[in-house]
This record gives sequence, structure tokens and C-alpha cells, in this order.
Amino acid sequence: SRHAAVPPRSSARRDAASPRAVGISPAHPTNSRYARSGQRGRSNAHKRGQRRATQSRRSSRDIVSKVLIGVGAILLLAAAWIFISAQIGYHKAHVAYDELSQYVTLDDSTGDGVPVVDWEALAKESEDIVAWIYVPNTDISFPVVQGDTNDQYLRALPDGTWNESGSIMLDCDQQAPGMVGQQTTVYGHHMSDGSMFDPIENTLDQAKFDEMTTVYYLTPETTYKLSPLFTSRVPETYVEARQETFGDHDALVAYLEDLRTYAKAQASDVDGRLASTDRVLALVTCSGLAPADHRAVMICTVVEEISAAQ
Repeated sequence: SRHAAVPPRSSARRDAASPRAVGISPAHPTNSRYARSGQRGRSNAHKRGQRRATQSRRSSRDIVSKVLIGVGAILLLAAAWIFISAQIGYHKAHVAYDELSQYVTLDDSTGDGVPVVDWEALAKESEDIVAWIYVPNTDISFPVVQGDTNDQYLRALPDGTWNESGSIMLDCDQQAPGMVGQQTTVYGHHMSDGSMFDPIENTLDQAKFDEMTTVYYLTPETTYKLSPLFTSRVPETYVEARQETFGDHDALVAYLEDLRTYAKAQASDVDGRLASTDRVLALVTCSGLAPADHRAVMICTVVEEISAAQ
């Protein structure tokens, strides 16, 4: 063929004319090893960087986990301390009130268990004790104190010892020993162990209200036997609940009618008794869990008055 007739170029001219690739020529095989080595080096460096980043993330997670565990342990210890402190406080309060209860006995000669109080002995325990309140078939059997302010015995026992249970107290602005004005207001905590005025808060339930038929309020001169009229749940701003005097009889009835609109439980004969009463005892305690912004107010009317001489 025509192409076959063309003589081939000499090897010398071909070598001279052909450009030589730099660095990757088969004539220098070591250059390829260098390239592969560089690539491996870069790959290893990248892997080491990834390992360091992973280790750093793991280290950060470990630190966060340890911090959370530490915070959790502190919170558990704090909760345990609060619980233990509360139990110790409850125990001290129970012991203190049990000691005071030795000055109160139940006179069963009349068959109705009317308490008899040794007022002289109580006065030696605390000069601020002005009355005693007793509710049959409950744990309510406590001295009633009156302080210079309503904060004085809010977290103190009758002897002045600090305690979360506090004392049952007559409003500081009312005339001691109570049952003097149109309304006598007595306060008490309701504690998580069911003590103090916890049974009063429970009477927001009609069934519990019906179980509480009698309340005794005792003073050195007179024992008042009372009967619950209704229990209301009011905002803590309902200041009328601590008011001692309202004016004439109609003003007292108007107050009671307004308070009754908040009632959760009431007596079956509430209408007649409300209209005819001239004095009431208001037992007040917090309602709901902390921070409690409502109050349970049980209104009681006088059934019988027994003089100390009698």
C-alpha cells in the first residue's frame, strides 16, 4: 500500500521530536511511588484529624455527662435533706403539742366529751396561749396563740421555737380570747403529713364536710360548742375573712352570703342558720399546693355556750 511505502522514522529522530513528560515518565518509576506516598500521608493525616475530632467530641460528651450526673447527685442530696429536715420538724412539733395536750382532758360525764383545760399550767408554757380548739374525730386539738403580728407564730411553736408547722393562732387584730366580735378568725397551716388544719382544708369536699359535725372553741371563761355552716375556697386577697366586726346584723349576713358564693360544701340547714346567727368562728388555712394562693375558710356557728363556772 501507499502507506507501507513510506519509510519509518528513525528512532533517534522520534526520541528527539517527542516531548518528555516531567515527573511521571515511566523512565522514572520512583516518582509514582513518591506520589502514592504523598497521597497516603495526606490520607493518614486526615484520618488522624478525624480521630482527634471524634475524641474531642467524646471528651466533651463525657464532661457534660459528668456534670449532669454531679448536678443530679446534688439535687438528690438536697431533696433528701429537705425530706429528712421536714420529718424531723414534724416529729418535734408532734412532741411539743403532745406535751401541751397533757393539760387537756375530756370530760365524759355528760357523754359528749367536752374538753377541760388547765389554763394555769398552759399559761406557764406560753403567755400567748389564749384559747384551745378541739374537733372530735380528727387530730385537731391545739392551743390557740395570739402574737403581736400574724407572722410571729407562722413558723414558731407556742414556746417560740422555730418550726415549719407553726401554731394555731387568733388573728393579731382581733380581741382575745376570741368569740367577742361578730367573727373570730383562727389560722393554721395544713401540713403534708396531715397535721394542724389539714382536716379543715379537706372539708372543701362535701363528704368530708358532713363528717365534721362539732367544733369546740375553749377560752378560760367559756366553752363554745359550734357546728360547721359551710366551707369556701377564696383568693388570698379576700381580706373580709379576717374582719372582726361588720356593723349591724344585716351587714354580717351580707358578708356571709357573699362568702357563701365561694362555698364548695355546706350544711343542709345553711339558710336558716346563716340568717339567724350573730357570731361565727372562721377557721382559715391554705388551699392547694405551694405556692398556695387560695384559702379554705370554714364558717362555724354557735350551738351552745358553757361557762367555766357551769
